[in-house]
Amino acid sequence: MSNNQYLYPTNIIHLFSTSQLENWKAKENVLTFKKGDYICMPGQLSDSIYLMIEGHARIFHIHLEGKECVLGILSEGDFIDLLQIFSDRESQLFAKALTDVKVISLKKSEVKQEIEQNKELLMTLLYYFSNRLQETIEILEQVAYGKVEERLLFLLNKLANKEEINQEWYPLPEYLTHSNLAGMIASTRETVTFMLNKFIQTGTVKQEKQRLWIKKEKKI
Repeated sequence: MSNNQYLYPTNIIHLFSTSQLENWKAKENVLTFKKGDYICMPGQLSDSIYLMIEGHARIFHIHLEGKECVLGILSEGDFIDLLQIFSDRESQLFAKALTDVKVISLKKSEVKQEIEQNKELLMTLLYYFSNRLQETIEILEQVAYGKVEERLLFLLNKLANKEEINQEWYPLPEYLTHSNLAGMIASTRETVTFMLNKFIQTGTVKQEKQRLWIKKEKKI
């Protein structure tokens, strides 16, 4: 994904050399996770980093009061906790499978070396991390101060795939459930269902072919 308005991390896998990608994929260190499994938890990935090769997962932090702060949805070609390659601090990231997931476990030192040798990749990562910082600030503001309705609407707009617009409507990922959405905004499934029905009645959201769509926001 390339638009920083999405809640999808920028996919940078294509910037790595073909030979390096083939080398990584040829390794016998593929890990599989079932839908609902935790892929990683704080402190788990010390010397390694995961590359998604199949499925979808959400990444999030948990506040002291137990409230989730969802930072992104990962898919094929995304790295889990890429920032930790350049940090000495212990990661506080959780990653949980939204579908069945497959990842490749890679040494952080190996990925870091490949990045340091690629100037284009270094500049792309600088742009990526700058955008992620700004987006994380927006997410934290919503978690801290937003009402449930505002948090849900904010999340839906971030999850919408802006590249698949159909007239005025953006599709949401098919694999998302009301329970998934509830977990992402620290609410209940019943509340999310109620709010989605309200959005449908007001014309903000529609359900078509077993998929939710959100209407394009009008700019003032």
